[in-house]
Amino acid sequence: MSRYPVYLDLCGRTVLVVGGGKVASRKIPVLLKVGAVVTVVSPSLSPDLLELFRSERIRWVRRRYISGDEKGFSLILALTEKPDVNRKISARSTGFVNQATPSEGNPVALPFVLEHGSLLVSVGSDPPDPLLVREVGEFLGEKTGEAGIPDYAREHAFLRQILLESGWPRQEIREVLERFSLGWALRHPGREDRLACYAERLGEALVRRLEDSL
Repeated sequence: MSRYPVYLDLCGRTVLVVGGGKVASRKIPVLLKVGAVVTVVSPSLSPDLLELFRSERIRWVRRRYISGDEKGFSLILALTEKPDVNRKISARSTGFVNQATPSEGNPVALPFVLEHGSLLVSVGSDPPDPLLVREVGEFLGEKTGEAGIPDYAREHAFLRQILLESGWPRQEIREVLERFSLGWALRHPGREDRLACYAERLGEALVRRLEDSL
């Protein structure tokens, strides 16, 4: 494995997008959803991005990219239709850059991500292959939903939080969560069945709190 997978918290952080076409139209709404502050450098914008600009959700610099535009941003997406321009942006930046076309000098490869409540199902490949990761991601996302894993993930997250708030020692919390693992949940696909098992181990009062959270 030559790439290090990571999730970024971009809330309140500045992101530069060079290019205002179809690829940018797909990626910018996700950036806005996670709270990024987006600046677009492009002579023109797609209708969707133009609407975002008019509603003041993105900043638009209406011209072509020039050297130096990339300075000071937490993340840069080089999404022009010219691979040579994208490569130049990446070469000039000291930060992380994702290019529209996978190539050398493209340090950030964005995975396919499917959101299932609190659970993020993401798939990448090395070398990056956008079509492959989308097909595999959609398949895994479908199977994940069919297995009821998103419901279990939600229970798991709330259970962990409730145990922490109740003052349980971290080692005991870990033991509880390991006991009620994904493998266990797949053998107990019904929520009521799982809640009964939680109650037997943790007590009715705590499980009532869990039910209220769900």
